[in-house]
Amino acid sequence: MLMPKAEVSQPSRLAATTAIVLLFFMSNTAIIGHSTGVQSPFESVEPCPMLEQLEFNGSAANASVHWQVDLGPRIPGSNASAALREGFKENLTQWSVEERTYTDDNVTFTNLIASLQPEQFNETTPRVVIVAHYDTREVADRDPDQNRTSEPILGANDGASGTAVLFELSRIIPTMNLDYEVELLWTDAEDVNRTPHRVFGAEQWVARQTPVDVSRTSAFIVVDMVGDADLQLTHTWPGSNALWSTISPLATALGMVENESDCYGINGTGTFDMKTSIGVTDDHVPAHNIGIPAIDLIDIQYGEGALPFEGYWHTHEDTPDKVSAESLQTVGRLVELGLRTNAWVTQNAPLPPSPEVEDQTSTSNAVSSTESEIETLPLLGTIALSLTIIACGLIAFLNMWVGRLKRSI
Repeated sequence: MLMPKAEVSQPSRLAATTAIVLLFFMSNTAIIGHSTGVQSPFESVEPCPMLEQLEFNGSAANASVHWQVDLGPRIPGSNASAALREGFKENLTQWSVEERTYTDDNVTFTNLIASLQPEQFNETTPRVVIVAHYDTREVADRDPDQNRTSEPILGANDGASGTAVLFELSRIIPTMNLDYEVELLWTDAEDVNRTPHRVFGAEQWVARQTPVDVSRTSAFIVVDMVGDADLQLTHTWPGSNALWSTISPLATALGMVENESDCYGINGTGTFDMKTSIGVTDDHVPAHNIGIPAIDLIDIQYGEGALPFEGYWHTHEDTPDKVSAESLQTVGRLVELGLRTNAWVTQNAPLPPSPEVEDQTSTSNAVSSTESEIETLPLLGTIALSLTIIACGLIAFLNMWVGRLKRSI
C-alpha cells in the first residue's frame, strides 16, 4: 500500500540530515578504530626504513620445496621424514637444535626445534616462535579420483611451503643480531587423517612449556600453505587479536593490502585481506588455548578461484608446479620484516593471559578438515546495520512529527 508522502519543513529536514551525518560519522569512527592501530601489549613500529635490509630469497625457498617433494611423502615415521630432518640439521649449524619424538594415538612423530638466543639471555628474555608443519597427509581424501584417495599426497604447498619459509629464515636470522630469542618449530603429525582433527606435534610442544616459557613467549606464528601462486592470506580464528593487529602495518608496507599504499606509494595487490576471517584448526590452536599470543598465516583457498578448503587441498594436485617463488618470498619477507622491526616483542615479558574473550572458540568449533566458516567483520556489520535502523527510525519519527504538526495547523 502506498502512503502519502509528507512534506518536511526546512528545520526538520536540517535536523534529519544532521542526525544522519552524525550517525555516519560515528559508524565510520568505529570502523577506523577497529581496523587500524596496533593493540597492547604490542607497539607500533616503523617498517619502511627496514625494507632495504630484507634478504629472504623466494627462489631459494622454492628450491627447498622441490627438494622436499623429491624425498617423497613425508609421513610421520617414514624414511622421507627422517631424511628431511637430517638435511635440515646439517644446515642449522648456528642454531641450537633438538629433536623430540613422541607416540600418541598410535602415531609416532618427531618435532624439530631450532633456537637462537641473544648473548644477554635470561628467563625473562622474550621469545618469538615461528612454526610450520613438515609432515604430509597420508591420504588424498579430497582427490576427485576415488581410486587414489588412499594414497599419500606430495604436499608441495600443504607441508613443504611453510617448512621452506622457516628453512630460508634460518639462514637469515643469525645475521640480524636480535636481542630476543627466536625459535623455529617444525612440527610433525599436523596433517594426520584423524576425526576430530588433531595437531599432534603442536600439542606435545605445548605440553612441555613451563609457566616461565609461556610468560616470555610474546608471539607464536604459524606459516602454512603459503606457496599458492594465487596467494590469498586472510585473518583466521581462533587467534590473538593483538598479534593480528601487528600484521596489517607490515603487510601494508610490503604492498600486500589492496587500496593501501606501500612504502613507495604504490597501491597494494590484495594478497592480504584482514576483512575476511576463516576458522581454521591448525598448529596455533594449542598455544592459543594456554594464553600464548598465536595466529595462523595460511592461504586455505588453494588454487585460482578456489573456495576455502577446496581446490588442490588434500589432493594429488598439490605439486611443486602450483607453488610460486614469488608467494614464498612475499610471506617470508613479511615474517622477516616483523622480526627485524621487533614488531612481535613486548617491552615486558607478558603474563600468561587467558585467550581474548572475543576469540574464545574451542577447537571443536573451529574449522576442521571438513568444514569452514567465513566471516567478514561481523561486528562491524552488526554495528552498521544497527546504526542504519536507528537512522531510518529517526527519519520516520521526524516525518510523522512534521505531518502531525501540519495537520494540527
